[in-house]
Amino acid sequence: METLNTPPPQPNPFQHLLGVASGYILSCSLWVAAELDVASHLGDGPKSATELARLTHANPDILARVLRCLAMTGIFVETAPATFGLTPAAELLRKDTPQSQRDSVIWLADPFHHRMFGDLLHSTRTGQPAVEHATGKKAFEYFADDEIEGKRFHAAMTSFSASQIAALLEAYDFSSCKSLIDVGGGHGHLVCEVLEKYPQIKGVVFDVGSILGDTRGKIDQRGLSSRCQAVDGDFFQSVPAGFDAYLMKSIIHDWNDEKAGVILKNCRQALDGNPNGKLLLVEMVRPGGNEPHFSKVLDIEMLIFPGGRERSEEEFKTLLANNGFRLTRIFPTKSPMCVIEGVPA
Repeated sequence: METLNTPPPQPNPFQHLLGVASGYILSCSLWVAAELDVASHLGDGPKSATELARLTHANPDILARVLRCLAMTGIFVETAPATFGLTPAAELLRKDTPQSQRDSVIWLADPFHHRMFGDLLHSTRTGQPAVEHATGKKAFEYFADDEIEGKRFHAAMTSFSASQIAALLEAYDFSSCKSLIDVGGGHGHLVCEVLEKYPQIKGVVFDVGSILGDTRGKIDQRGLSSRCQAVDGDFFQSVPAGFDAYLMKSIIHDWNDEKAGVILKNCRQALDGNPNGKLLLVEMVRPGGNEPHFSKVLDIEMLIFPGGRERSEEEFKTLLANNGFRLTRIFPTKSPMCVIEGVPA
């Protein structure tokens, strides 16, 4: 009889090893299902592969084989021969669900990614981002120049972020802030959500000018123009002073310790004279040991593209201490992200 202390059964070594080695096949299959938007056609119940192929302009036999492969992993379920329905994971591939991760999947599993990861050996030997070796450009320069991949990247970041904001607002209380700056805040989705919940706060989205036209439009659409501005700048050069809280979501993990330190030092300088000011990092905190956690996969993604890393609690503590901050508390959320709070040291 199994007890609570009984370890889970170990996978067959042969199937385990080859399953990991062929993981790109699952990734490619998932990308196809997302591109064809199969999940959105299953919202009212299971459909045959023939019907799905008609709706998505695909080959019915091949589509059935792709979905059968994914059903093996719990993404989709084969309810009858060559007939498929949604699972909780497949629900997240629908366009019309508030928690949709379709854009995230289209970015993470697309052919461009597979080409970049083909250079992982180069990164492992040199420590350099594979994207620079493969394309001759830094990651964010490449995204600015490649319209398709740039669009996929930004859509994925918005999708991934939107799915986490409710959990973030539940976990962290911003009520002590009168002013908030979202450093590297992109289209401003996060700061707008904070301002809508806390009407006493005024906010700024600080990012490069090339995207701020869209940001200002989104702020206007939400009726927040009187309390929120979009300000152009480079956080490697300086950060505007005068705010109670300096918020960065998924920014520090993009960079190695040296470059992350430049950003943090600029935030610390901006907080001079405000001993009650706060630094708020929204990041994954990598657990130790062999505990499964998406941060350990994303850590390699950060290596391949901008050259950054996912960090443990101790690594965040050291990074902040080296750049003028004291880590005060880490707030877990119901998403994979945490709110890491620091104050001027």
